[in-house]
Amino acid sequence: MNSITDPLFASFGLGMEDIGYWAIHPGGRAILDKVEQSFELNDQALDASRMVLKNHGNMSSATILFVLEDLLKRPPSQAHIRDGHDTALAMAFGPGLSIETALLRRIEYR
Repeated sequence: MNSITDPLFASFGLGMEDIGYWAIHPGGRAILDKVEQSFELNDQALDASRMVLKNHGNMSSATILFVLEDLLKRPPSQAHIRDGHDTALAMAFGPGLSIETALLRRIEYR
């Protein structure tokens, strides 16, 4: 996965340590397991993705929007956001296992 994310991170002067939370398209359990393994994530990092997969299944690339909605509804402490890191790595998977990535920043409006 690093060959996929390194150019993205480099463009913004970021590294893995700057990613506070993960919005991964739940295309299936195997995909989530592979992302978790490849990025050496803790067990809770993909909670939102696993919950969407369990409750809704794989709804194509648009499933990522359900993951983002779940993460935004949670307070940062319950979204497993690492302290001081409000940047999310979003990844969606499409036909032929095309991969789309984006860096997103969580902003709180009051």
